[in-house]
Amino acid sequence: EFSERTVRAAEFRGDKHAVQAWLGNQALVLQAWGRLEEAMAQHKKEEAICEESENRNGLGASYGNQALILQAWGRLEEALALHKKVEAIYEELGNRDGLRRSYGNQALILQAWGRLDEALALHKKEEAICEELGNRDGLNRSYGNQALILKAWGRIEEALTLHKKEEAICEELGSRSGLQASYGNQAGILQLWGRLEEALALHKREEAICEELDLREGLGYCHFSMADLARERGDIPEARKLANDALAIFSELKMPRQIEWVQSLIARIGD
Repeated sequence: EFSERTVRAAEFRGDKHAVQAWLGNQALVLQAWGRLEEAMAQHKKEEAICEESENRNGLGASYGNQALILQAWGRLEEALALHKKVEAIYEELGNRDGLRRSYGNQALILQAWGRLDEALALHKKEEAICEELGNRDGLNRSYGNQALILKAWGRIEEALTLHKKEEAICEELGSRSGLQASYGNQAGILQLWGRLEEALALHKREEAICEELDLREGLGYCHFSMADLARERGDIPEARKLANDALAIFSELKMPRQIEWVQSLIARIGD
């Protein structure tokens, strides 16, 4: 951990590694808070130092985090181009953990474009590396994203089985963030099956974790899903309130695709 005073001293000494590490850490904190424009500015400074000092691992990490911001902004072509740069760097360095992250992030973009066969193939490569490295956290994320593809293909029972594996790993690791995502996705399957009260109970658990951890993006997705569930349950005032909450969060975070999803749901809810 670096204080700003420590970093100023590192700059004076010409310790580029310390400055780059501080910039990267600050950018990740800003990302977590949803302050994406500020985070991108820090990552750009980090990138410049990595290029100057020929720090290839640091450059790969910076590109990867910039790509995640571009994904959040809906600039998917630019994000994928950066993830491809990350993949090339980590293949060159033999960085297996970095490579599996790149595969997973590329797969998410392919999923968004509906290229599900290609996305699943990358998630399977990601899964194999996670098992090779004993990376349980990465494995649970891979299971969750594979489950979303299976759900899109109508293979609902298989999808729920993977979400249950994901949930078990999150509980084992104490990953509250991963657990809320799993709850939300399982609730979506229960809603498909008409088990609306069970779905609502899981969304409530998801919501509580998002509020506890101040996960703004997660809370936006949660309220969007809960709004659709309330609409299906016939609770129109609650559906409208939750949809407007989700719209406010996604507008605050500047997430255009998600804003369009919520606006479409609001139109379906009606007056």
